[in-house]
Amino acid sequence: MSKTGDYKVGRFTRERELITDAVNASKYYNHIIGLIEVDVTKGLVTLTKHREKTGERLSFTSWIMKCVAQAVLENLDVQTFRKGWRKTIIFQDVDIKCLVEKDMGDGRKVPIQYVIRKANEKSYKEINDEIRSAQKYVEDKNKAEQKTKNRQQFLMKFPAFIRRGIIWRSVMKDPFKIRKHIGTVGCTAVGMFGRGIAGWAIPKTMHSTTFALGAIVKKPVIINDKIEHRDILHITAEFNHDIVDGAPAARCLARLTETIKEGFGLEEYM
Repeated sequence: MSKTGDYKVGRFTRERELITDAVNASKYYNHIIGLIEVDVTKGLVTLTKHREKTGERLSFTSWIMKCVAQAVLENLDVQTFRKGWRKTIIFQDVDIKCLVEKDMGDGRKVPIQYVIRKANEKSYKEINDEIRSAQKYVEDKNKAEQKTKNRQQFLMKFPAFIRRGIIWRSVMKDPFKIRKHIGTVGCTAVGMFGRGIAGWAIPKTMHSTTFALGAIVKKPVIINDKIEHRDILHITAEFNHDIVDGAPAARCLARLTETIKEGFGLEEYM
């Protein structure tokens, strides 16, 4: 008689294999990690008042991405990529890769990778509208996404040692291919899956620089010698220490904290 107990057999899908490959690609970077807490009260109040006044629900994550774009723009060293043995490439535009929940038109919603090109040149509203547009089902867009999916399925036909040792390696060693496929900076929001839970997520990432947004919690903060309860966002920042030193990384985080605290990009809604 078996003593293993009841169990269920599942299927390890092609999509999970692709994710495994992406996580495996993180080995090409030696990341340093920063864990910070940022006061987002001003931004949240602004977005809430706008929703109550107009009924329009604006994206909190889109606002944070606008702040990330500005902080990186002012500290471009954090999106430096190595090319060959003695060259580095510093892109002058900030392309942010994120995940959006895509309406597939048949009742399903599937998370897909999306890159906001030149986020540094776009207003918060433009980033918000672009994300909303990417979430909607549009037949022409869906055809383009199907082509991408077909390419991914073709890629998965190769054995893992070829995908990881040859194909992925050729991408991760070429800054221009990296930018084309996954942008220059990553931004992921994991707080939505654990609302109210204080803490940081530390993702395995194929980005040279990435920001992971954790949960927002109420915390007591001393302001003008008085204790106030503020909304605090937990952010994890990862930088490729092979080419990004601690000083520029710290300056980038300091500027990011500033922009978020002051509600950067939301001026027209205040």
